[in-house]
Amino acid sequence: MRESLPLVEPLARQHGVELAAGATEGVALADATRLRQVLINLLTNGIKYNHRRGRVTVTATRSGGHVTLQVTDSGRGLTPEKLAHLFEPFNRLGAEREGIEGSGIGLVIVKALVERMGGAVTVSSQPDQGTCLSVELPAADEVRAQAPEAAQPVPRPSPPASAGRLLYIEDNPVNMLLVEELIALRPGLEMVAAVTGAEGVQLAIERRPGLVLVDMQLPDFDGFEVLRRLRADHRTESLRCVALSANALPEDIARARAAGFADYWTKPIHFGRFLAALDAAFASDLAPVD
Repeated sequence: MRESLPLVEPLARQHGVELAAGATEGVALADATRLRQVLINLLTNGIKYNHRRGRVTVTATRSGGHVTLQVTDSGRGLTPEKLAHLFEPFNRLGAEREGIEGSGIGLVIVKALVERMGGAVTVSSQPDQGTCLSVELPAADEVRAQAPEAAQPVPRPSPPASAGRLLYIEDNPVNMLLVEELIALRPGLEMVAAVTGAEGVQLAIERRPGLVLVDMQLPDFDGFEVLRRLRADHRTESLRCVALSANALPEDIARARAAGFADYWTKPIHFGRFLAALDAAFASDLAPVD
């Protein structure tokens, strides 16, 4: 919770929504990265489907062998008819007609991740009164959370990334969705995506991004070949390229840097470090070329 709340604070400020952390009890037994992904998805929904001067509160309580994480918003709420379709992929329940950004798969991802971690997701909602999404997970008995009981102000994060364009070349759909969710936390930052090296090189020529994030294992050729082709074309030779890989050995990182990658980010993606690195990249002279 302490890591996730600051990451959505820029989005909350953009929508005029207050964030609050209530009581936290217990420690859940879960994958930390995926649980952060779940919480960011729930917080993002609570912000986007709220109203100005609305509120999103997150709490955690322990009962028996379970910890229940609750994200409650003061937004528009849902009718029973819409609730019945809440977890259907790509069904945005009419929000697409209101200009609210989204893909319609955020809650589908949440449900799948929570169930794979041995938990369950439930929802309660009333029209015009808000929505509460609850995530129940097994408790970790060997540790106890040390957190204040009273609601705490959310610390402000570093300034969000400036306006710009990111090209992400990645063939893994889960990683692609995860980065899309993170990019959505940076208003003004546009993401374009490619699933093969060849497609990525072509998009780099056409869109001239400020930053190219390259998965090192692609279906047609590897990240080194992507970099070589970009450097060989005068239109893309100066683009800043960052390698993204699960291989985190020192020799892998050294090889990528020696080849000309500006940086090397590792998987699984750590949300805070990823966004901090993204902010740093776009805080420099990386304005996109139209």
